[in-house]
Amino acid sequence: MKVSVVIPCYNVEGWVEACLRSTLAQVHRDLEVICVDDGSTDGTAAVIEGLQAEQPGKITLIRQANSGATAARNRGLEAATGTYVQFLDADDLLLPFKLKRQLTLAEQRGLPGLIVGSYRTISADGRQRNESVQSPKDRDLWLDLMRTNLGITSANLWRRDTVVEAGGWNTELRSSQEYDLMYRMLVKGCEVAFDPLVNTVIRKRESGSISQSNLAANWKRYVDLRVHILEHVDALGVVKDRRTYLQYLFDSIRVLYLHDPKTALELFDRHIPKNFVPKPSPATGWLYVLAYRVLGFRRAQSLSQRT
Repeated sequence: MKVSVVIPCYNVEGWVEACLRSTLAQVHRDLEVICVDDGSTDGTAAVIEGLQAEQPGKITLIRQANSGATAARNRGLEAATGTYVQFLDADDLLLPFKLKRQLTLAEQRGLPGLIVGSYRTISADGRQRNESVQSPKDRDLWLDLMRTNLGITSANLWRRDTVVEAGGWNTELRSSQEYDLMYRMLVKGCEVAFDPLVNTVIRKRESGSISQSNLAANWKRYVDLRVHILEHVDALGVVKDRRTYLQYLFDSIRVLYLHDPKTALELFDRHIPKNFVPKPSPATGWLYVLAYRVLGFRRAQSLSQRT
């Protein structure tokens, strides 16, 4: 099977060469590599052109005005002809057996719409931060979506026609993009397989501070998607433990409160039942739960902000 590797590129001259070399070193050889230069103002295009000259016929370079990573992925998707698409961020790396392993898994599972992959995260200086390993056993896909536990863009492998049928990447979003896409794919009945082997390296670049308004907007989108997930599973009638879903929604509303209290309070009133009582979780401790039982959400939040 052919795999289309789509790499959105914006001002990544110091990163994209290693990314491309890791792609060209794949054991699976039936590849097309599509780089979409999203209006870079540095030497990104020159680095890609240098590799084109070094390995002719293996890399396609598409240029577009700066429109964002999702628009660049959609542009690459339009040009892609592979059965599966590897969406690869330009600062990430694929280990040599990544595509061969996941294609073998895809054939064994009847060509599912999505392979959810495991990955290792490293810092800019090369030190390992953590690993996220996907187990194929006892999965609740909708709860995995709620918990952000369905992999990450570069670690996953996406069947091209399934992505197209779901409408591609939402260019209006600036966060939660892959989870929005996976949600729409699952709504349409996408089959999913899980790969427990770590064959993707996520490289974290140093970045500037994110404004409070951006954080608020990001968390608002995060909460909105979880609301959609809960409403969908309610409509399907497949949830055995709705309270677990509510806990994750509640925890995300609590984080949003740190950046936008007014919107968080509105979402709490709209979506959290009056008889809901949270349990301790990574985001919500015992003391907060006690305060919530006695004081309610507003006063417990106000108290937690002062302590």
